[in-house]
This record gives sequence, C-alpha cells and structure tokens, in this order.
Amino acid sequence: MKIKNRILICVLVLFVLPVHASLDKTTADWLDKLDASLAKRSYFEKQRIDRIQNLKDGMAKAQAEGREFAQTYALFDEYKSYRYDSARHYAYVCLDIATRQHQDQEIAQAKLAIAFSLISAGILSESLDIIKTIDKTQLSSGLLKDYYEINSQLWRSMADYVKEDPFYTKYITWSNAYLDSVKQVVPSNSCIWWSVTGSRQMRDHEYQKALASFENVLNGCGNDLHLRAKTMAEMAWAHIWLEHEDKAIVYFAQSAIADNETATREITALYHLSRLIFKKGEHERASIYVHQALEDVNFYGTRLRKVEINDILPIIEQDRYDMMRGQRNWLFVVSGLFIILLLACLWSYRTIRRKNQKLTEARETIAGQLEQLKRSNLQLQEDAKIKNAYIGRSFYTNAEFITKLEKLYMAIDRKIAARQYEDLRSMMKLSNLNSERENMYEAFDQTFLKLFPDFVERYNALFEESERKMPPNKHSLTSEMRIFALIRLGINESERIAKFLDYSVHTVNTYKTRIKNRSLIDNEQFESVIMEI
Repeated sequence: MKIKNRILICVLVLFVLPVHASLDKTTADWLDKLDASLAKRSYFEKQRIDRIQNLKDGMAKAQAEGREFAQTYALFDEYKSYRYDSARHYAYVCLDIATRQHQDQEIAQAKLAIAFSLISAGILSESLDIIKTIDKTQLSSGLLKDYYEINSQLWRSMADYVKEDPFYTKYITWSNAYLDSVKQVVPSNSCIWWSVTGSRQMRDHEYQKALASFENVLNGCGNDLHLRAKTMAEMAWAHIWLEHEDKAIVYFAQSAIADNETATREITALYHLSRLIFKKGEHERASIYVHQALEDVNFYGTRLRKVEINDILPIIEQDRYDMMRGQRNWLFVVSGLFIILLLACLWSYRTIRRKNQKLTEARETIAGQLEQLKRSNLQLQEDAKIKNAYIGRSFYTNAEFITKLEKLYMAIDRKIAARQYEDLRSMMKLSNLNSERENMYEAFDQTFLKLFPDFVERYNALFEESERKMPPNKHSLTSEMRIFALIRLGINESERIAKFLDYSVHTVNTYKTRIKNRSLIDNEQFESVIMEI
C-alpha cells in the first residue's frame, strides 16, 4: 500500500511540474526593475500633473505676451499620450486661436493635432477629412514631417482595421509611402531618420537590420523617454519575430519602464509583456501587468484602446489552455512509462485521466459560454447602436411635434377668441394627421437605412427578380419592407406593428404570409434570415 502511495505522489508531482522555461537572470532583473518603477507610479504621474498645472497657471501670462497658441499646444502635447479627451479639447482650442490670429502654419499645426487625437480614438474617417483640408505645399519642414507621420499612422490604422485584402495591402502601401516621405524631409542619420528606417525595415521583415537601426536611435535620442519607449517596443517585436522571447521580454520591460516614468496612459508595452511572461509561468505578474494596462487605457479614455487591451484577455486564456494541454500531454508520457514499468500505477493513471476528461468537459463548457457571450456582446452592440439612433431621432421628432402643437394651440386660441368656428373646423382635417404620419414613416425609413444601409438590396435578394420591388427613392422603404424592418429591430408582435403602421392585425398577417410565400426562403426561416441582415 505504501508503494502505491509513493507512486501516486510521484505521478502527481510530475503532473504539476511546470512545463514552461524559467526566466533567466537578466530577464528577471529587468522585471524586478519594472516592478520597482511601477511602485513609484504615483510619483511619476504627479510630475506630469504638475507640468500640466504649471502650463494652465501660466496661460494668462502667455496670452499677455502673445504666446497663447504655444502655451495651449504645450498642453495638448502633455495630454496626447495621457488623456484623450483633454488632448482633443486643447487641439481644437489651438485651432480656434490660430484661426482668430490668421496664422496659416499654426492652423495646420492645430489640424494635425486634431487628426492625431482622432486617430488615437479610432475615428479614422473624420481624421482623414481634417487632413484633406491641409495644403502640404504651404507647410514648413517641421510640419511637413508631422504631416507625413500622421498620414502614415492613419493608413496603418486603416489597414489594421480592415485586415483583409485588397484594402489591407493598399493601405499599408500608402502608409509605407508616407514613411518614406518622412525620411526625405528629416536630416539623414538623425534619430527620427533611424527610427523611420527601422520601422520600414520591420514592415519589410528585415528584423536584424531594424534592430541595428533602432540601436542608433537609442544611442542618439538622449533623455527622450517617449522615443525610447517606442523604440524599445519596436525592438521587442523584432525579437518576437526572430523567436528571441527572453530578449523581447527585456525590451518590453524597458519600454514599460519608460512609459511609466513619462506617465504615458495610451496603450503601453505592459499588456504585450503580460502575455509573454504568462507563457513563462509568471501568472501573478502577468495578471498585475494586464490589469495595470487596462487601468491605463480606461484612464486614457478611448473606446479603441479599450478594445485593443481587451484583446489580450483571450490570448492569456489561450496560453492557459496551452499550458494545461502541455501538462496533460506530459501526464500521458509519464503514465505510459509507469504502466510499462509498473502495473501498480494503473489505478493512479486512470484516476488522473478521469480528472483530465472532466477538465476537458469544463473547458468545452467554458468555450461554449464564451462563444455565447461573444454573440450576446455583438447583439448588445447592435441594440445599443439602434437605441442611440432612435433615441436621437425620437428627441428631434418630439421637439418638432411639441413645436407644432404649440403653434396649433395658439392658432386655436386665436380662432376661438375671434369666434371663427368654421376656420377652426377646417384646421382639424384628417389630411394633417395623415401628413404627420407620412413624416413619421419618412423619419423611420431614413433612420433605419442609416443603421442598415444594405437592407433593401439584401431584402430583395430573397426573391426572384420579377418579385423584387424598389422603394420610390434610396431613403425610403416600401410598405412591406417596413413591416420586416420593424421585425429586424426586434418588434415581432403583429399588434405592435399594426399600431405603428396604422394597419389592422389581419392586414399585417396577410402581408407577412404573402411575402413569405413569394420568397426563395422557407417560410419558417424567413424571419431568421431577416434578423441576419
């Protein structure tokens, strides 16, 4: 019995042995330095807050000395990697100041600041509209560099958003072209020149060359911690592609230290670092880092950054799954050896395998729940989009309706006072109500088609070409389309549809049946297909 217990203990010890490689001393030392830096987080943040407050306190003096734009732009510069809403605010204030003073260069500088803020928030189309208003031929050399850099950043963000060809390749090509333009307007062998060179080499998969270029940046950029943070993060990615994960951890740690010392709250190296050290078995540290990174982007305050940081959570879960799978495989090997060497180990092996099966079932259950949660999140996002659109339209319609009622009450009051009863009767014609109802339908159609711009096309695709009907114009729906538009919004009850469209319930049901009979889709599945539009 004692022999069996000892064998069982051996198997359990082998099962829980970590399968990840441990951190080497250099890597562990840099993580310790990062932990020490994060412990002084409030100190570094106070430095930035003090700089911001000094700039605000000096605004009156700057205005008196004619430095209002420079002082405001300095505030934007402090906020741009710290807090999105404040950065955008001061960028627009800069534009207002420059416009009032009729300073063309400062107007362009302010527009570039606005574009930068919008790109950081993922508001790419509006950023492109701002950039298009800038005449690059009138820019100074410094602003021309910023113009090319922001254009490169914009098209890289566009590519990352679409993620599929031919658009991805086209946008990346444009982004690279703007990077090449930056190199043409900055001094050769300067820090910026080497930084851009390294970025281009990264995109061309020339990682060793990129590392050499980034070393030149680090050697020449002095105490520019923000540039050092960006450069070391790029070097970390180069080492990842070269499969040097320990070196990548070291560079991400140094980048995170620089981010922390500059109180940078835009998405930082911490969240990339958490994934790598999780794979090394540093689970507690990884959890601390990813939650710190999440706190940073929540403080920075853009939805795009929150989406990006939330992407790391499934990655960590995937790593955890891989770790458990590795442990299971290790168990199989050890159990097989023990079965060959000692049959007495069979009971232990079978017991542990049974536990693994339960883990597999639990993992499948979790995976199913995660998938269901994703579908629920997508539905919530769509519902929120619909809700926001119709709340806005409702506020506008209600305000317009109240205004009309106010005018009607005043007119009725005047008619009664003047005893013009026949005029009063003519005012109450049904045609006015019909007109209001038509206006309501028109507003509904326009709002719905903004939410689902391809609804008419995809709806008609459900019928033979001879059965397809087109609305009178591109901003409206036919009566039958309106019924299924309401169903697409989640209004399934015929009574509610009938009240909205001023039909009888019988008429609504007749319409639905007749339309389903004409379609190419089975009647039972027709409404489900509508919900997928």
